[in-house]
Amino acid sequence: MLSAVATTTSSTKMSSSSSKWKSDYFECNNASALRVLLKMPNANALARRERHETSTTTRGGKGGGGGGGKRRTYLMEQMQKGNSATVGELFLSAALEERTRKELLLARDENGSCCLHYAVYGASAESMKCLEMVLLECERRGERLDMAVKDFVDGSTPLILSAFTNDTFVIEKTLELTRLNGQQDEVLYERDNGKATIAGHLAQRARGNEGMKNVLAKVIAYAGPGGCGKLKRGEKAYLMKKKELTGQLSELDCDDLVFIINYWRLGNLLNASAMTEKKKLIEIILMATP
Repeated sequence: MLSAVATTTSSTKMSSSSSKWKSDYFECNNASALRVLLKMPNANALARRERHETSTTTRGGKGGGGGGGKRRTYLMEQMQKGNSATVGELFLSAALEERTRKELLLARDENGSCCLHYAVYGASAESMKCLEMVLLECERRGERLDMAVKDFVDGSTPLILSAFTNDTFVIEKTLELTRLNGQQDEVLYERDNGKATIAGHLAQRARGNEGMKNVLAKVIAYAGPGGCGKLKRGEKAYLMKKKELTGQLSELDCDDLVFIINYWRLGNLLNASAMTEKKKLIEIILMATP
């Protein structure tokens, strides 16, 4: 008798749990279920998760948004999980009003993180696929999401945040998508609340990490002469910024420095001996300062 009661109770709990998605978006993790939920009376795709949950991907103990700020939307969570099916359904569903879709894209959690930050928090090929999907879909609609958007706590853009994943794939993919979104020239120069650029954060992680060195070299090369700090001769902060850029360049190998020099079309200043002299290579790069 007790066994029968236990079985009934267990079945009831399982039934209750399996049907929670019908009233709670955050329990809905597949596209077909979401399709049904969006058509239900009083459906609210803008619902927020109130409780705080932390993610394994955070800003290295700096007190940033992490991956689980309160007031997260369903879209934020699904992009972090890398669930491209449900993310795609939110965009394709005829049941979702255009105004609601736009609000979802621009929504922030209590830390100021938006769905773009959450895709980077996910730190996976799947979450980056979601980020690319959303950016491309917005472009197709004649819109553009802002890859220069900063959270409220650390002032991190998605690109700066990507450095904290310590995953070169995530960093390079975020950089690529920033370029495709037409914002590379803007985002590379952004500083967070600690006054650090993406190059500064990568330099902290480059020592002994060949992959990170390669990404750092690309970032500095793409930023152009003066680097991500926009070093300029005659400016008040010249010495401070020169020290900053020199420190970043010092973390690179000769091959990385030669890459920057060639990218900036300064190859005519190279000679056989300079190719292996790190100090000389750094001098050539600094000579290009506007």
